[in-house]
Amino acid sequence: MKLRIQITSALLASMLMVSGCSSLPGFGWIGTSSSTVSYQDTKWCVPRKLKRVLNRVSQRYGPVTVNSTKRWWYENWRKGGARNSYHLKCKAVDFSVPGDPSSVVAYLKSQPEVGGYKYYSGGFYHIDTGPRRTW
Repeated sequence: MKLRIQITSALLASMLMVSGCSSLPGFGWIGTSSSTVSYQDTKWCVPRKLKRVLNRVSQRYGPVTVNSTKRWWYENWRKGGARNSYHLKCKAVDFSVPGDPSSVVAYLKSQPEVGGYKYYSGGFYHIDTGPRRTW
């Protein structure tokens, strides 16, 4: 019985590590607090460090809505994305959040996990895990 519990615990821990964080059904409580991040696109490919940034943004500014994560090449082309977009590699997120855009951008810039960052006039933000830059 003790061995079965140890094996089950090891399997559960492995599944959580592979999943990128708390994206397994029923385990959303792991590593979260009072933040609200809702995904309108796939959650499975968002890097753990960007999920942590989104949670902090939500705690500071309010509910975050993730609009774009993984893009296939055709979708990226259709949306006018860069040829080597980090969205193609599951390393980028576009989201919206209430708050003053200059304050949100300054906050995103202060996050060490964020490489690329940008505010678009359509009311959404982009962050990725690439080198530090904006455009």
